[in-house]
Amino acid sequence: MGKYLRYTIPPLIVAVVIFYLCCLIPPNDIPDIECEFFIPADKIVHFLMYFGLSIVASFMYIHENNGRIIILKLILLAILLPILYGGFIEIVQQRYFPDRTGDWFDFLADTLGSLAALPVALTLRRWYLNKQLYEL
Repeated sequence: MGKYLRYTIPPLIVAVVIFYLCCLIPPNDIPDIECEFFIPADKIVHFLMYFGLSIVASFMYIHENNGRIIILKLILLAILLPILYGGFIEIVQQRYFPDRTGDWFDFLADTLGSLAALPVALTLRRWYLNKQLYEL
């Protein structure tokens, strides 16, 4: 049980920070970013938050198991769970935080951010496995 807690605490901290940023800060306190880009800045922020959450979760799982992981478990814990969390936050924002609204495009950005972390996680896994091969 201790090992499980050890690799879940950093992703939980990131998840709490995301909840704080998405739900508890009043919209008027969020600075408006003037950025000439074809994707709205808030969607980029959502993408990066969930990319970061998935990377932290992936890294902790891969690191604790020295690269010897179950790929399906990686996908469930580090990709699917953050995607579900993103959907949960959008629903909570819509229903329980009157100053906030749920947005399907925010959820899409969350999903794409988590999915973008998968190739990075698999590369990290390969690096761990190669490192062990060379140490033998």
